[in-house]
Amino acid sequence: MKANEQAETFIDRYSSSFEEYLSSVVNKLRDTDSEYKNIEERISNIYEEYPRVKAVFDLEQAAELSEHDCKALVEVLTLRNKLFDKQQEAIYLRGCFDSVGYLKKATIIK
Repeated sequence: MKANEQAETFIDRYSSSFEEYLSSVVNKLRDTDSEYKNIEERISNIYEEYPRVKAVFDLEQAAELSEHDCKALVEVLTLRNKLFDKQQEAIYLRGCFDSVGYLKKATIIK
């Protein structure tokens, strides 16, 4: 990463779109965190193996699940929680990084 990119803060880059900012943090996570990527791939594999599990998230229609589907659904929900936790951690750490950028811009720290 270039020095100029490291000093770029939220206000510099995304002052008009907080959702875009959060999305950029998550997209970077997908590119840099192998565990995150593996979890996403596992969820995708479960959806392929148990298509009715994916249908549960379609709020337009009811889904009928077998016992195996239910076990797969529990795994998907657990994995989705792990993804969410990793996203929140990445967003928090990015906020900490941005705080340092603000302090540097204000010449409070060097």
